[in-house]
Amino acid sequence: MIVGAGPAGTVVASALGGRGHRVLLLDSGPRLLSGRPAPEVDRRAWAHRVEGGSFDWYRVRAVGGRALLWGGWAHRFDAAVFGRNGWPYGASTLRPFYARAERLLHVTAGELDERYRRVARELGIRCTPKRGAFLGARPWTPLDEPVGRGARAHAVALRLDRDREGLAVTLLDLRRERTTVVRSRCVVLAASPIETTRLLLVSGLGGARVGLGLVDHMVASHLLLEPVPPQPGRGSFPGAALAHGLVRSSGISVELTGPVRPSALSVERMVPPGEEERWSATQLHALGELTAHEGRYVDLDPERTDAFGRRVPRIHVAWSTAERRMAEDLRRASIAIADALATPGSKLVPFRDPLLAGGGHEAGTCAMGRDEAAPCDPWGRLRGGASVWIADASAMPTAGDRHPTLTLLAHALRAADDVGRHLSRQDGALRRVEG
Repeated sequence: MIVGAGPAGTVVASALGGRGHRVLLLDSGPRLLSGRPAPEVDRRAWAHRVEGGSFDWYRVRAVGGRALLWGGWAHRFDAAVFGRNGWPYGASTLRPFYARAERLLHVTAGELDERYRRVARELGIRCTPKRGAFLGARPWTPLDEPVGRGARAHAVALRLDRDREGLAVTLLDLRRERTTVVRSRCVVLAASPIETTRLLLVSGLGGARVGLGLVDHMVASHLLLEPVPPQPGRGSFPGAALAHGLVRSSGISVELTGPVRPSALSVERMVPPGEEERWSATQLHALGELTAHEGRYVDLDPERTDAFGRRVPRIHVAWSTAERRMAEDLRRASIAIADALATPGSKLVPFRDPLLAGGGHEAGTCAMGRDEAAPCDPWGRLRGGASVWIADASAMPTAGDRHPTLTLLAHALRAADDVGRHLSRQDGALRRVEG
C-alpha cells in the first residue's frame, strides 16, 4: 500500500507494479479531469496550526499532488549537498537513480540565453540552462503514468497498526463517509512531510525524533520589469536558467524565467495601461538550503481536531542567526542578478520575503541517517521493525540547494528497490515454508 499519489508515491507504485507486485495507491483528494484546475484546500476541514511565526503551507489536495502546479525544474543537487547536513550517502549513490528518474520524466535541457551568459561573465557566477521534466509543452505529472491515473481517490489514511500478520491501515472513505481497515504486507508513505509526520505520530511509529528537523527552502522572489519588448528565445525552455555561486552562503541558487510578456506571468497590471507590448518581465526565485533547527518541527495539537477527527498538525517556526544572514544573501543575490540584467528604466519588485516560512519544499521530519537514532535508515525504511518506508521528502535531511523534485524521485526509486527486495525475500521464505 502506498499513501499519497503525488510524484513520489506514483513513481514507487509504478516501479513495484512493473516488478509484478500488487500495489494499492491511495490519495485523499479527487482525481481531476484533464485540464481541470486543482481545487483550493478547504482550510477548515484540513486544518493546521502554526506556532512561533507564519508558515505558508502550500498544498494541492488531488491525485498528482503539488506536481500539478510545478514548473518542471529537474536539476540534480550539487554534489556538495550530500557532504553536509547529515545525508547518509554521497552523490554517487544517487547517480543511477537520478538517471532513472530523468528517463521517466523525459528530462531535457534547454539552451542558455545569451543575456544569462553575459551576466555570468560579469558577476563571475555559473548559469546553466534549465533542465525540465516536460511532455510537449507542459511539465510531467503523475497523471501521465497509468498507475497514477488508477489511484484510489478520496481515501484518507487515519492510522497504521502493527501486529503479527503485518500492518493494518485504517482508511476513511470520504465519498461513503465510513472507515475500513485494509491489511498490507508493507506500507510506503508519500503523503508529504507534514501529513506523513501526522500519520506516524498518531500511530506511535518512528520513535522520538519523528517531526523534528523540519526544513524547507528559504525563498526570496523578485519580478524584474523592463521597458523593452521580450525577444524570442531559443531551445526547449527559452529564457530559463539556474544561477549559482554568487554569494558567500553555501546552498543557494536562483531560478530565472524570462523575459516574457507581463501577461504570461499575470502581472500586466504592473506596467502602464496600454503598454504591455512594450514591456517584458523576468522572475527571479532565490532558493536557500536550510538545516535542522531545534525550534522548527512538527507535532500534534493536544486539543484541536479537524473535520475528520484527526489531530491537527502543529508547525513550529524559528530562524537561526545564520539563516537570517542567508535571507540577506538571497536578497542580495536576486538584486545583483537583476541589476546585471536590467535595461535603463527597469524596476525590480519584491514579492516574497525569505523570512516568510513555507516555500512548498518541506523535508526532514523523518530523516534518513546511519545513526540508529535517525527515524529512517539510508534506504528510507522506518527503524523499529515496522515494514514502513518513507518515499516523500520527510526522509531527506534537507531540501537541497535547488528545486528538490528530481532528487525526491531518485530517493523514491531507491526506496522502491528496497521495498521490492523485502517483498521478494518474503515471497521466497513463503515458498520455502510451503515446500
